[in-house]
Amino acid sequence: MAAAAKITMKAMSLVIGIPVGIATKKAVEQVWALARPEHPPRKASENDVRWSDAVAWAALSAVGIVVADLATRRGTEAAYRAITGNEPPAGKPGKAPKKLAKASEKSKATAD
Repeated sequence: MAAAAKITMKAMSLVIGIPVGIATKKAVEQVWALARPEHPPRKASENDVRWSDAVAWAALSAVGIVVADLATRRGTEAAYRAITGNEPPAGKPGKAPKKLAKASEKSKATAD
């Protein structure tokens, strides 16, 4: 049952993520067009690209990626709840809890 739920979540993420990604790309490009009249620097290695433009484009793109990821995850979870009536399966735990536990053990060991 858990494997089927995870597969369902992955499939739903694709179905939701593709349109979210397309919309996010268009939004990022429109924001750039409002801020700068010239085209975004897609390749920072080109000779005519200014550092400020390359860094601004990278930052704007990164924000777009994070927003799209968050919207996809939350949208998939909401759709899963609406369709199945159950809570979505838990995702992989991140590295942060592991690192925190390891740091706590180290601090306890040095405090003794």
